[in-house]
Amino acid sequence: MFELLSRTKYGQIGLDVGADSIRMLQFATVRERPFVVAATARHLPEDAIGSDARLPVGGGQAGSQHKVPLSGKRRQLVVENAREMLESGVFHGRNVVSCVRTDEIGVKNARLPHMPDNELASAVVWECQERFGFEVASDRVHYIRAGEVRQGVETRDEVILMAVPEDTIRRHLEMLSEMHLNPAHIDAEPTALFRTYQRFLRRSDDESVVTVIVDIGLSATKVIVARGMTILLIKTIDIAGRKFNESVAEELNMSYSEAASLRRRIFESGVASEVEEKLEWSVFDAIREQIETLAREISLCLRYCSVTFRGFRPTTITLTGGEAYDQHLVKSLNEYLDCECVIGQPLWGIDLGGVVMGSDRRGELTEWSVAAGLALRGLQPKIKADIPGSTSAKFSLADHRNQVVSGTNATLVGSGVSEQENR
Repeated sequence: MFELLSRTKYGQIGLDVGADSIRMLQFATVRERPFVVAATARHLPEDAIGSDARLPVGGGQAGSQHKVPLSGKRRQLVVENAREMLESGVFHGRNVVSCVRTDEIGVKNARLPHMPDNELASAVVWECQERFGFEVASDRVHYIRAGEVRQGVETRDEVILMAVPEDTIRRHLEMLSEMHLNPAHIDAEPTALFRTYQRFLRRSDDESVVTVIVDIGLSATKVIVARGMTILLIKTIDIAGRKFNESVAEELNMSYSEAASLRRRIFESGVASEVEEKLEWSVFDAIREQIETLAREISLCLRYCSVTFRGFRPTTITLTGGEAYDQHLVKSLNEYLDCECVIGQPLWGIDLGGVVMGSDRRGELTEWSVAAGLALRGLQPKIKADIPGSTSAKFSLADHRNQVVSGTNATLVGSGVSEQENR
């Protein structure tokens, strides 16, 4: 028994602060086999969720949203809940891998001439400065080479640009300090999502496999498209659970909270009577138009990739996020997109042991996709940068006494995948 404990390697805590919930997840390994050490989740009250407002950044396009600072009430609730989760859980240590959400960063695709990595890194900073509506610094800019593309008679590099404003990082670090957590890495939400599912790509044949992840949460839908280990496209669509709930509230003449509760009750418990079945169809009719619009936006993402990258043929689309439990939504996207849509299982193949994940959907648990990707990153604490040309961003961090801890580094991770991680 003591020999088994001595071989246990604990990862860092994965912290996912979402629009309507907070999740903490920690893995450990024994003989390289991962298992869940601790997991806990808290849902935020409706009045705190409603204050999660957004402002457009970088031209205001989808995928370029920037969240205004957390309101005082919401921030206080997030911090207090996180502290309670740490105290009530069985987490090992206080080192954390967190993420900036997709609506907090600028993400755009650009086509640049071929150049060495060191030159491309400089060019990316200039491109980000031109394209995003905030001040850009080299240590807060990252890129992903998506692949070669034809533009007229020229061959160029398709590059995904990613940048985060300084004040976003500052607020994020202050929040972690108030939670009494030690930041080890700050990831980007899209790459954390991809890391969760790229671990299934282990065979040599998987190098050409196309992965499409559609994360439908409360405030937005994130689309991540990849081929093999390389991300090709990251896109944010502002149609998600909140708009579904608003449509139901308007159609059925009820409050937003009543509509949200009704939808949740329907896709969690199923249909029990003829009256409830009619009500279920009324709910579906209310959100049908929103689903059709969402499907068109996803289809445009897939069409862009099929035109840009040769041999792009997805066979399935993985749906994640809390809205993925809505069977009407899944069925409709199957039909509109003409591609099999499956509910993601981020913890598939990982021993859950006796850990209660806060859900009765133990076979799926797709709402844990971001937290899982962050916790997986926490199993490789020595990796400093995940993408070519990226630089580990070093920030001055404050401890819970608001004193500056000199020499403490937080690595801003631009990509969820590296050759080191796949070995």
